[in-house]
Amino acid sequence: MKRVFLTVIFMAIMVMANAQQGNVVVKADPRVDSLIAMHAAHNQAYPFVEGYRIQVFKDSGNDALDAARDIMDQFHEDFPDIPAYLSFQEPYYRVRVGDFRTRLEALEQLENIKRKFRNVWVIKDYIRFSEEQINQN
Repeated sequence: MKRVFLTVIFMAIMVMANAQQGNVVVKADPRVDSLIAMHAAHNQAYPFVEGYRIQVFKDSGNDALDAARDIMDQFHEDFPDIPAYLSFQEPYYRVRVGDFRTRLEALEQLENIKRKFRNVWVIKDYIRFSEEQINQN
């Protein structure tokens, strides 16, 4: 579906680039609009994409949830602009931070986070990737 969407975008750009003056009429298969609508609906239903986060905590045990919450609170104080996520996957509680599209972006932040937290590393994860992040790039 992604390939079809990119093909449609490419065709539209080519038509605009070839237009000199006057009106350009694009005759497209009506199924293209249907595919675009399906793509938008899918993105709304599943707002996650593959990306990277930095794991700052992973532990199990009776006090792991309290420790994870303390780490999240500390992280929010030190880095208020970076989102933090608490998750549980038996038997571990994890705190992962950031929504980085590339490993390079995550590695840049890793150096800053290492100054405050030890035993942190970049991990592949599903991230929330908003339109604002797309527009920044």
